[in-house]
Amino acid sequence: GAAFFDDLIEHLQKAEVYIFLEYYILAEGQIWDRIFAVLKERAAAGVEVCIIFDDFGNLTRLSDATLQAMQDAGIEVEVFNPVHRYVNRIYFNYRDHRKIAVIDGTTAYTGGINVADEYANLVVRFGHWKDTGVRLEGDGAWNFTLMFLELWNAYKAPNALPPQKPEPAPALPGGGWVQPFSDSPVDEEPVSENVYLDILNQARDYVTICTPYLIIDNEMQTALCLAAKRGVDISIITPGIPDKWLVWQMTRSYYEPLMKAGVKIYEYTPGFIHAKSYLSDDCIGVVGTINMDYRSLYLHFECGTLLIDTPALADLKADCLDTIAKSRRMKPE
Repeated sequence: GAAFFDDLIEHLQKAEVYIFLEYYILAEGQIWDRIFAVLKERAAAGVEVCIIFDDFGNLTRLSDATLQAMQDAGIEVEVFNPVHRYVNRIYFNYRDHRKIAVIDGTTAYTGGINVADEYANLVVRFGHWKDTGVRLEGDGAWNFTLMFLELWNAYKAPNALPPQKPEPAPALPGGGWVQPFSDSPVDEEPVSENVYLDILNQARDYVTICTPYLIIDNEMQTALCLAAKRGVDISIITPGIPDKWLVWQMTRSYYEPLMKAGVKIYEYTPGFIHAKSYLSDDCIGVVGTINMDYRSLYLHFECGTLLIDTPALADLKADCLDTIAKSRRMKPE
């Protein structure tokens, strides 16, 4: 988290045309103060700064004074799905769980990391906070630009055209592909779950999964069990210190049937793992915002980056191995 924010702020300072930020949580604190100082300076320099944040994720974390300060600085703000507008509980559950930062359409960030001090371990809430993020440079960042604008224009300008796409970026060394993708409760397809299922169904050697919540449907449980039964080394890393006790108990309720099929379950002993990532066979992975629970897979607006044969997968693997080394393997007893 600390490294993520240092990198993000460094790139925000270089913005020349626009900055788009979309976060489930945008909390007051040291991290926000650093980011806001840059946004205020860039807005004064003529950079367009637009922010979307989810209302439910910030009910107690963002004051009216901070919101007013953003608007006074020339920053445009949109609050996603205000809680007080809906009595209907179905609409209430549609939350914007995405984490997107876009700079000039050429640099983008996503992952599990919200804007709040605990994500950089500046405050301790549930032991050490472990998360994962990814930065995209070049053409892949444009996908996140369009993701943001699709939601922004739904509020602000339904017939608006996107800004001009930047010139194609030079190919980076190492090869491979990145495919950013989004998911929502209104697209009539469980995109995120399909990506996860496809990885499990194609895996030959191993799949390592990091998730803070493991509350899965029959399709996902079956895919995990069948992959393990055909000899794939399936490892799932969940928190050792939970943020929500009841959700933790529900997560643990899935351990036994998975372990009986051969799935390895680890709990991250230093604290809370908030990362949402998949890694399979050294050649395919996902880093994004998507938890393995019903809310993320069916009710939330989410996003992720599918990584195929990219050098970044080696970094993801090293991180997974380091995390497992700090975790305890769970046994049926």
